[in-house]
Amino acid sequence: MGCTTRMRGLPPAAQTHHPFQLRQRRFNQCRCLLALLLLLCSVQTTFPCPRDCFCEPHSKNVHCANRGLTSIPEGIPFDTIELVLNQNTFQNPDLTRRNFTGLVKLQKLYMSRCGIETIALDTFTDLADLDWLDISSNKISFIADYTFRGLHLKHLFINDNQNIQLSSGAFAGMSTQGLYIHNCAMSKLSVEVMSPLNGTLRTLWMDSNRFETFSEDWLYLFNTLGHLRLGRNPFHCNCEIGWLHKYFLKHTSVFSGGEHPSCSTPALVRNKRFSNLTADDFRCELPTFRNVDAVFDREMGKLTCQARGDPNPTMYWIRPDGTTETYYPPQSEDSDQNEGVMYMTNVKLTDSARYKCVASNPAGNVTFSLNVVWPLPPPQPSSTTTATSSTKTQTPPSDAKNVIVADATSQPSGRQYPRDEEDRSGYEDWSVNKPEMKKGAQETGSPSPDGTDARFTIVDIVGAVVGTFLLTVLICVLSAQLYWRRRERLKAEDHYSVPDSKPPLAPARLYITGEEGENRVRMLNNHGHPDIPT
Repeated sequence: MGCTTRMRGLPPAAQTHHPFQLRQRRFNQCRCLLALLLLLCSVQTTFPCPRDCFCEPHSKNVHCANRGLTSIPEGIPFDTIELVLNQNTFQNPDLTRRNFTGLVKLQKLYMSRCGIETIALDTFTDLADLDWLDISSNKISFIADYTFRGLHLKHLFINDNQNIQLSSGAFAGMSTQGLYIHNCAMSKLSVEVMSPLNGTLRTLWMDSNRFETFSEDWLYLFNTLGHLRLGRNPFHCNCEIGWLHKYFLKHTSVFSGGEHPSCSTPALVRNKRFSNLTADDFRCELPTFRNVDAVFDREMGKLTCQARGDPNPTMYWIRPDGTTETYYPPQSEDSDQNEGVMYMTNVKLTDSARYKCVASNPAGNVTFSLNVVWPLPPPQPSSTTTATSSTKTQTPPSDAKNVIVADATSQPSGRQYPRDEEDRSGYEDWSVNKPEMKKGAQETGSPSPDGTDARFTIVDIVGAVVGTFLLTVLICVLSAQLYWRRRERLKAEDHYSVPDSKPPLAPARLYITGEEGENRVRMLNNHGHPDIPT
């Protein structure tokens, strides 16, 4: 390409001094300079593209996906708008602020499947124009407070980070229109984590997780959404989640495009979608007591109360003075019951006080009340100077009774036993849920003649039963012996006795005597035997 033009048909001298030729020559020179500048500009535009990356012509997009990179490449142009780094395993799994220093015009950042584990505070502070951030399918286990501070996004993808945990301020100082945290194996998430996004969030995907329930506090956030996905979560469909079912029926269009939520438990509604259920299918189970135990020693007592329900109840022990101890349900998902254990100290031996155990859940409250009398200590020998010393055993007051008042739908079982199994002296057995207690407040034993409660141990009861059995057998043997003796005697009397009715009169010449010889003599005389004198 030439930069000068010679006019044909004119001598060289004329060509040099003609004005038209001078203007033409200058025009050609300017045109050459312009072409050179354009060439230099095109070279400057394509040269900064990092090695192993692809930069689209006439754009500001840098694509480095699946290139086997072990780190974020250097030499990325400062005016890059879109950076794609997907499917590269970084040797350093920690993201920091200096990884993106200078990329102030970046708008879209894709870092999916890069082996990222942690994100430092203010990593994205310099990316003021960023509106699309994808850090999905990595190994991020925790997102700390203010991780995304200063960002105003359209979409934030955190999905497919298994067992990720979000701190209460993970989204503080930022805003986003779409949040995608699906398929993260999450089972717990507080609504307070989402509070910084109120007013800007329009799309929320939380499907394919392990959520069993949501508190009704989520209703305010859900009412602001235009699109919500909650499918493929193992929801426990009791009365606690009934509000979500009502919301679903009123806002079915919000769940469009995704799988509808369904129930995993209880068994009656398993694998049924919300669209096929009614409000009556979301029920709670009233708590029932499983066990009540009391354990005493010389200086301390322990009361234990166990109950179950759906949902798992909160337990309360109420002391006689009105103070309360609260026991919240365990966080374990496998547990279906709760237990409240209360310790008693500094209680007088003669005190008789009522303690109450209350089990509460959304279905209602049940109460188990009992009067407790502290067991007497073992008798102490009196200090005397004589060789033998006598001891007295204290007796509880006549009005002291262990009374069970069962207000629950089912009765618990319980027992009392000493803390030291080897030394059982000085302790008395105490139990609840005996058959005679089923109808309400009854005494655990019969009153003794002196007005105190008669308390029977297992040994006493067994001894009484065995003794009664042996006495019954002995009476039966004696009765049988007397019966057989009397029967033998009656047989003997029947053999020698005269009938009650009079026999026919004997002939006049017939004599009955007690002696056989005398009979013969009289009979011979009666016949006038000549040889025998009358």
